[in-house]
Amino acid sequence: MEEFEYADYVSEEVIVPDEKLGKYNMPFIVFPFLFLFIYIINNGTVGFMAGIDEFFTAQNLFLVFTAGFLAHEMLHFLAWQALTGIPIQEFRIGIRWNSFTPVIGCQRPMTLNPFRFGLILPFVVLGVVPMILAFYWVNTWLLFAGTIFMAWASADILIFILIWKANKKSFVEMHRTKLGSIVFNPRESIGEIVS
Repeated sequence: MEEFEYADYVSEEVIVPDEKLGKYNMPFIVFPFLFLFIYIINNGTVGFMAGIDEFFTAQNLFLVFTAGFLAHEMLHFLAWQALTGIPIQEFRIGIRWNSFTPVIGCQRPMTLNPFRFGLILPFVVLGVVPMILAFYWVNTWLLFAGTIFMAWASADILIFILIWKANKKSFVEMHRTKLGSIVFNPRESIGEIVS
């Protein structure tokens, strides 16, 4: 675990303002649904429509969203904890009320690359992988699950893009009330003298 001293860094909020949340987040929510049309073009409507009837029941949706919430947040946590060595008790799970989204965060900043990897992991594991398998096995369950979980990870993708150009020596933590992060840039990288 790399040492972090607040005095050696300058913090910068990298967030999406609440009033622009829908505008910036919507493309990442809508994008996965394009795969439904590609699937229909490749495999026809009969199996697709039967899959809708089988998948979209109250019981299945409750299971998908409950299990999905737990799996999504656990993937964030496991990646961040494993890659940084930050103690488990430093992590917190909660709800970001302005967007009604579950969030897990760490009480201390972490290095940039582990943060990025942990941020994107649920999108890949729960979204991209099932989507690829759905096309390979012609499986509507995996198609719908992949679509839901890719859309669910839209906020993570947006945060990933927001911190794309951050200094490699920076530390990052999830913003506690807004969609975004707090980036801690080394003082020497912005021309300040480290005391």
